Amino acid sequence: MELKDSKVLCEADAINGVIESYNAQGYQIILGNPDCLPTRLFRDGRIINASFAISLSDIQAFHWIADIAPWHRVLVIGNSFGFSTFIIAGLCPGCYVDVIDAEIEGSENRLGSDLTRKIAECNFPGVRLTIGFSPQDLSRACRFNHYDLIFIDGLHTNQQLIADFHGIRDLRADNNVVYCHDVGIAKMHEAWSHIKAKMLAENDEAFDLNFTSFGSTIVVRGNQHLKEFMRSCCRPLDEVSYYFGARHIGLRSALRMLLRTTIYSTGYRHHIKELGKEIVGKVCGD
Repeated sequence: MELKDSKVLCEADAINGVIESYNAQGYQIILGNPDCLPTRLFRDGRIINASFAISLSDIQAFHWIADIAPWHRVLVIGNSFGFSTFIIAGLCPGCYVDVIDAEIEGSENRLGSDLTRKIAECNFPGVRLTIGFSPQDLSRACRFNHYDLIFIDGLHTNQQLIADFHGIRDLRADNNVVYCHDVGIAKMHEAWSHIKAKMLAENDEAFDLNFTSFGSTIVVRGNQHLKEFMRSCCRPLDEVSYYFGARHIGLRSALRMLLRTTIYSTGYRHHIKELGKEIVGKVCGD
């Protein structure tokens, strides 16, 4: 299969192109809000129950990666309603994206699969979705022997993350990025520690993406420039690394955000403020 030239698209154009593709099918994309950080699918004012998609912080990370190490062949494990898949495809126009999804998360997951196929046919011809389970059905889903980018966003358990990573090890190109989504928020630290200790090759380097909303992680093979960039921006800052084991700083930040939201949305600001200070102090020790 002949590859087309792939030029990285600016982040705003990529997002706009994907949103317009959903609009053309009668659906709306909501890129998160203070009550719900992940991206959701709507139609006629109703949330479609087809799970979640990546947040704006993940899109930013993908754009950084594409700027330094643009991809031509991509494998995606876990599709939901296709938003993450199309953002990846949109950032590097002309790339091929093979996707596998088991259609087991969300009562309207099949709707998400059908919508993905319609949008792919109209706007992203390099995208192909296969219904199946990872890793046992990857051979049916993969058109290529090796991939530049592999996005793992399947079932969020320690066992499954290890199985998915094991399943893609021989599919990684010499210059490759594996992006593991939701490792922090889904408490898949055990699997991530196992991957770093037991499953990396000599030329691999692992990074905790502390700046992402849900604690994503990546493994970079080759791509020396990308490794250098990630070393600079993935330092373990206490305030944002609570997914990966920092004391109570993340909990304190979450409680304070909840307190501020409550104060400014009710008529009992003074009483709530004083009570909130007491709760934060007792729980977090300050």
